[in-house]
Amino acid sequence: MPITDFLSCTRVFDEFESLSPAQRYHAKSYATGLVAASNKTVAGIAREVLPAQGKRALNKFLTEYDWDEQQFNHERLEELQKHGETRWSQDGYIILDDTITEKAGDDVPGVGHFYDHAEGDTVWGQDLIYAFYADDKTAYPLTFRLYEKQDEDASNHDTKYDLAREIVTELEDEVGVPADTYLFDSWFAHDSALVEHIESYGNDWIGPLRSNRQVTYAGEEISVDALAERIDTVERNVEDETYHIWTKKLPVSQLGDVKLVIAEKETDEDEENPVKYLATNKIDAPTEHVIRSYGMRWRIETFFEDSKQDLGLGDCEMQTDEGASRHWHLLMAAYSLVRLDPDSRALGTVRSKASSLRANLEHSLKEAVYNLLSWVRDNDDRGVDDLMQEIDHLFVHSTADANVQS
Repeated sequence: MPITDFLSCTRVFDEFESLSPAQRYHAKSYATGLVAASNKTVAGIAREVLPAQGKRALNKFLTEYDWDEQQFNHERLEELQKHGETRWSQDGYIILDDTITEKAGDDVPGVGHFYDHAEGDTVWGQDLIYAFYADDKTAYPLTFRLYEKQDEDASNHDTKYDLAREIVTELEDEVGVPADTYLFDSWFAHDSALVEHIESYGNDWIGPLRSNRQVTYAGEEISVDALAERIDTVERNVEDETYHIWTKKLPVSQLGDVKLVIAEKETDEDEENPVKYLATNKIDAPTEHVIRSYGMRWRIETFFEDSKQDLGLGDCEMQTDEGASRHWHLLMAAYSLVRLDPDSRALGTVRSKASSLRANLEHSLKEAVYNLLSWVRDNDDRGVDDLMQEIDHLFVHSTADANVQS
């Protein structure tokens, strides 16, 4: 469908000092395309978003124009703090996780072979490490890093652990996110330096242990799954789910003394790995709080899935580091702003916290249809045959490349 105008949620870019007036125009074009275009590549957006001024203009905006995407991202986060429903708080959570976007070629930054847990196999693609904010009322990405594999003997190579610690430093020293609890999976929980770095800022953390992680119990070092065979659990209800729980303060290898929670959820389904071995430095926290808090980690998985399916997270074809980084920053902006009600004069009324991203996208697509109909209305002085021919041309123009690619 031809998109005849920018989505109203992109008007907020008019306030961004990181962009010049011309750059704000291109940012609106690109973000509108990420939300409403059927093809999320530069070529697809340039074709379907009619005000976009062409593929070359968007390419220059992403790869040549002088603008700071880090400042742009900080302004996005500042905008979200102006509205109660998206304002972060100390009671929120910062979630660290990575995701793989599959690629076909080898001309894009950071491409390599990575194990994708979602696919259960090694894939050729890019590995992005994200920090994500979530609480009971809202959720949105904070920042990211691209992990690039290097030869094992390469010097000054940043590991994923290094990049995760770099993200924590940015959030604490530059952005100032007040959330005091970090959540991550067992891979990041393996890095004692990351845990120590988080604790150096006075923050808490919760993460699962791998089943072979060593703990000290009754003077003996054993794996946590072996410990689970020895203990007696207590049945408790958490968030309307029944768990069999055991908890104790124990020394864990590389982490020191932590609160260990062994929790097995009752389920009638064939759920993979229903037993969780959760560790946290929140020694005195209620066990139910630990389990409930870790459940918030799923919000970042939803972000990955939604962004890949609906916003073009994996569609970036930029061959430069700067171009790819700007694509991902604009995607974070699109994800955040599409949740703001475009009918609000201040762009600040957030749609229901229960609504999914898909519901928000449907609202934006309705707006795009309305814009198209408004375009028809504004051309009512033209003959019907002439107008229908022009509309037909717009649809052909906006779908030609999709047909070629299919």
